[in-house]
Amino acid sequence: MIQILLISISSGLLVYFLVHLKTPISEKEIVKERIKKYFRKSSIDDIEDQVIRERYEKAQKKKNMNKLVSKEFSDYVASSGVRLTANEFLYAWIGSVFIPMFLFSLVGLHIITVTAMGILGFVVPPLLLQRARRKRQELFSRQLGEALVIMGNAVKGGFSFRQAMESVASDMQTPIAAEFERAIREIHFGVPQEEALLHMTERMKNRDLDLLVSAVLTSAKVGGNLSDIMDVIANTIKDRIRIKQEVRVLTSSGRISALIIGLLPLILFIALMFINPEYVKYFINSFLGNIMLVISVILELIGFLAIRKIADIQY
Repeated sequence: MIQILLISISSGLLVYFLVHLKTPISEKEIVKERIKKYFRKSSIDDIEDQVIRERYEKAQKKKNMNKLVSKEFSDYVASSGVRLTANEFLYAWIGSVFIPMFLFSLVGLHIITVTAMGILGFVVPPLLLQRARRKRQELFSRQLGEALVIMGNAVKGGFSFRQAMESVASDMQTPIAAEFERAIREIHFGVPQEEALLHMTERMKNRDLDLLVSAVLTSAKVGGNLSDIMDVIANTIKDRIRIKQEVRVLTSSGRISALIIGLLPLILFIALMFINPEYVKYFINSFLGNIMLVISVILELIGFLAIRKIADIQY
């Protein structure tokens, strides 16, 4: 019975995604939008612009037909450096949940053990993605100070800001070289420089980069010595990195305690689901066991959040 249920759920999800991928754009909506546009009083140039815009929007819709995730999640995956698109990561995530459950159920293992495999498949990929993104952001922050020195020297030598960005993209290592190269590619494809820089800040979510982009955009609008501004920002970033390292050393004990308090009970519970599923079954099937689980989860969250709040110092 359990195997049939798992097969039904997996088949239903597969059919849903196939239908979603193959669903065409609604023709009624396209015709309605055309009638609405073309029956307005417009000049020939306006109508030509509307036709060009409509073709572009139609191409974008076809391009995004297979897109199941939001732009924020796409930026999150891109900023992690993982060589997968957001859609590919989503499919891999779903597969890591249901494929092990399906295979373990065919072997005939206990339903609690099968559920433990599903929990692992649901929890592990986002944790790995978050870890990769955090490491990449930390490396990006360390490289940004050196990049500002290179860009400041290039601007002092008479190069434009775009040429200074190209120097960073060609002379430095990833991830900062890859991010600047992506921004330069967007500019070459017709995206304004201001928007390309803002796209980079949206992907990286780095306060030092936000400071740099704000200074560059302000300097472009009101004027000013851009090389001096970048020197000041470079010194500020170096001081922030030094303070950040000191704070991480002083709060390492609290962060490790929060990590142990947060993960150890969960790891032990999942291990029991593999080792002795009948023991875990008592907590799931009995009213007293449910109360104990709820109380444990509440106390676990309170302890984890309290220690994390103490160790989380704003700088």
